[in-house]
Amino acid sequence: MTVIFVGTNKQVTIKGPKSTQQLAKELGISLESHVFIKNGEIVAPDEVLQDEDTVEIISAISGG
Repeated sequence: MTVIFVGTNKQVTIKGPKSTQQLAKELGISLESHVFIKNGEIVAPDEVLQDEDTVEIISAISGG
């Protein structure tokens, strides 16, 4: 799957299938501080992502 980190120029390819929770763990990021989006919709932690999916990850924490 293609993983795009929104707000950065970072994009990686990850082998699927795997759940959103497994993907977050593999990438070393927290589900609590990031939003995972597939096809314009937020995905649940247990949703399975496939090789052909494009997933956008948005950091939900901003400085202030």
